[in-house]
Amino acid sequence: MEPQHPSGAEAAAPHPRSSLAEGVLGNLRAGLRLSLLRRARREEFAASADAFAWLVVLNLMALFVLGFMSVGIEGEFNFEELPRALMFVPLTLAFGLLVERASRVQGTMLVLSTALVAAGTVLTVAIGLLGLVLQYQDMFLPSQSHWDVLLYGGITWWYVVVVAAVCRVAPSTPRNNLIYTLAGVALLVAPAWWYPQSQLWIPAYDQTAGRRDTGPAALAEEQAFYAQHELLRQALDALVPGRPGVADLYVLAAGLDAGEDVFMKEVLAIVDLFRTEFDAEGRVLALINNPKTVEQHPVASLTSLTAALQQMGALMNIEEDVLVLYVSSHGSEQHRLSVEFRPLRLTPIDPPALKQALDESGIKWKIVVVSACYSGGFIDPLKDENAMIITASSANRQSFGCGNESDSTYLAKALFDEALRKTRSFEAAFQAARDSIARRERAGGFSPSEPQIFVGAAMREKLKQVERRFQAPVQ
Repeated sequence: MEPQHPSGAEAAAPHPRSSLAEGVLGNLRAGLRLSLLRRARREEFAASADAFAWLVVLNLMALFVLGFMSVGIEGEFNFEELPRALMFVPLTLAFGLLVERASRVQGTMLVLSTALVAAGTVLTVAIGLLGLVLQYQDMFLPSQSHWDVLLYGGITWWYVVVVAAVCRVAPSTPRNNLIYTLAGVALLVAPAWWYPQSQLWIPAYDQTAGRRDTGPAALAEEQAFYAQHELLRQALDALVPGRPGVADLYVLAAGLDAGEDVFMKEVLAIVDLFRTEFDAEGRVLALINNPKTVEQHPVASLTSLTAALQQMGALMNIEEDVLVLYVSSHGSEQHRLSVEFRPLRLTPIDPPALKQALDESGIKWKIVVVSACYSGGFIDPLKDENAMIITASSANRQSFGCGNESDSTYLAKALFDEALRKTRSFEAAFQAARDSIARRERAGGFSPSEPQIFVGAAMREKLKQVERRFQAPVQ
């Protein structure tokens, strides 16, 4: 026997014994069950135009309150987000209308739309609260990958809820289920995936700086976005040629991930070290992905890294000068360095890409330091007789020290801030840094990262010349 469904009048009318407030609360309770994939029957939703409108208002209020809890009182209303925040209303109604037409059961549009907005509001609050927990907890420092899991995991769960809602409140057949799935992806999931919802309360506009202060979308500000091309040009033009008869060091340091301040901090410290301790003034360049530096430093990407290497290669005395290249980010088991600065979509850097950039620069002598998990995978593709390659870990190990509160990763701290202030031998500095890192890892209960080094035979002789120039007593 065919299941019986309420008529259009019954489906669209509020529960006769419920006030509007009780109906909205009932919708939220049913939406909670639906968001948890528990049983939620069609008749449990008080489907009326008023109830639907109030759920929309509650969704907007949730976005506002979550933003206020994240930013604090020193913020402002995000009017630019309001159209995006309301975009789900016509899309949800359009989806409900399509399902009603396909099922030919009058009243389905309003019932399904109400169910989806109720469940969506519950998910908005749940995901927002999880984000606040990540933001304010002290047990560990969340990385960009944690935020990605929260965002895209939530969107994936939202799609499951959409399918569950159709199964619960709309009559279905195999043919209709295919239509609903495709329509749900197009109308409700894809927009959330490609244009994620933001908050309605954001950091206040900084009138003195002419942009929002250090927010996650700082690069999207018009002034900062258009300044980037000029920043890179000025930084490259400021580099000076190598001096005949002098083994000059050219230093290029890149913090590739905007999700954590540690990469910015250590890059700035490293270029300052070489500028002051290794006579590299005019021959250092920092590329940084961080909202706090978008108007001071060029962003770090494969494109800017390649351009900087080519400029340095053109200025260096090929047989005399030495490149020090430092790149720092999160690394994957596939030996790819994360290059993140939302909303830009930047290409990850893998060993072949970095090798190509180095080869095209024409630079002969090079010290390459890669600070990332699994960075040992960069050694074999990059090594040659004229190179020293140092990595924060072996090819199958994680490295440590990331986080917004950290001033440097374990490798940067041990190698640059400690060892190279006591010796001018890069090889000896690595040995000291490896021992220091091992001690820190044992003290913290971490698995050994096993930092790696390769030194080409010709490079070892070249470094002796560099070390004699910068010879300094151990302090």
